[in-house]
Amino acid sequence: MPQQQDVDGAVPGTDAVSQTPSTDVSSKDTPSSTEPVSASSAPVTSGDSQKMVVTAAQAKRLNQSVKGMIISVAATIAVVIPVLLLNPPSNENTYQNRVDVPMTAQQVVEDLDFKAASPTLPEGWYPNFARWNAGGTAGVPHWEVGYVTPNDGFIWMRQTAKANPTWIAQVTENAQVSGQRTVDGQVWEMRETEKETTYVAEGLNGYTVTLSGPASLEDLDTLARAVQDSLSS
Repeated sequence: MPQQQDVDGAVPGTDAVSQTPSTDVSSKDTPSSTEPVSASSAPVTSGDSQKMVVTAAQAKRLNQSVKGMIISVAATIAVVIPVLLLNPPSNENTYQNRVDVPMTAQQVVEDLDFKAASPTLPEGWYPNFARWNAGGTAGVPHWEVGYVTPNDGFIWMRQTAKANPTWIAQVTENAQVSGQRTVDGQVWEMRETEKETTYVAEGLNGYTVTLSGPASLEDLDTLARAVQDSLSS
């Protein structure tokens, strides 16, 4: 006869053993501990400062060095002071009193029978050279004077009795004629470059006179008038 099964599926007469394997796992935390490192600072030992002891020989050498330096400075001053005294700084009066135009012009008159112009100019003008030029390569002897104007301009006066076109072109630096300027009835030809203006008067009491330089027209007029007065007197 067939065997009956329980509702739970077990066979009658048979012990059903259900085994469930179990695993017992025990975990223990093993904390790791690090011993702190204690830093100990070494004590700083400060000793008493010691004074430097200078021996007698060292002191003598130091004194000799100081004395030598003082002697050297004194010797330098002794050399420099006479040089400064012999070369005083220049000033305006030094240049103004350096050239005596009337005296130099008189020597030219006496030695060369040439009436050298010696213009009388207003205060503030002064000459810085006056000389007779034998002509050089141009072959035109002439009297020349350099004048500094009150406005720090400069005018070079030249006067000759033997002018020619080549000489005029040379002293005017080949400047082209730009016009005329009339000063107290006397006509002056004007020539100009980028740097200077030149007045040229031919037949001025038998002479040709040029006035050249970086100066204003007013200053050129002043010198032209003074030259005319000098040659007509």
